[in-house]
Amino acid sequence: MNVRRTRVIVAIALSLITTGCAVGNFLTGAPSSRSMTPMRALLVRRCTGCHMVPEPAAMGAAAWQASLERMKQRMRLPASEWDSLAAMPSLDIHH
Repeated sequence: MNVRRTRVIVAIALSLITTGCAVGNFLTGAPSSRSMTPMRALLVRRCTGCHMVPEPAAMGAAAWQASLERMKQRMRLPASEWDSLAAMPSLDIHH
C-alpha cells in the first residue's frame, strides 16, 4: 500500500471516530443548551464528547471530586471550568 493511500485511510478513520461522539449526541437527543442553566450547559458541553452526562449530586461530593481528578489526567480545561465543575455537587444544576 502506498503512503498516500495509507494517509487517506487514516484521515477517513479519524474523521469517523471524531464525529461519532457528536453524531451520537445528536441522535440521542442531547438537550439544547438554551434550556439549561450555565452550569448544566458546562457539564453537558465538556462531558458528553466521550460519555453520558454525569449527575454530580447523585454521586456525592467525594465521588464527584475523585472522578474530576481522574478526568484531569485525560483532558485539559481552563482552571475556571474545573472550579465550576468541582462546585457542582452542592448546586442545583437542573434549574
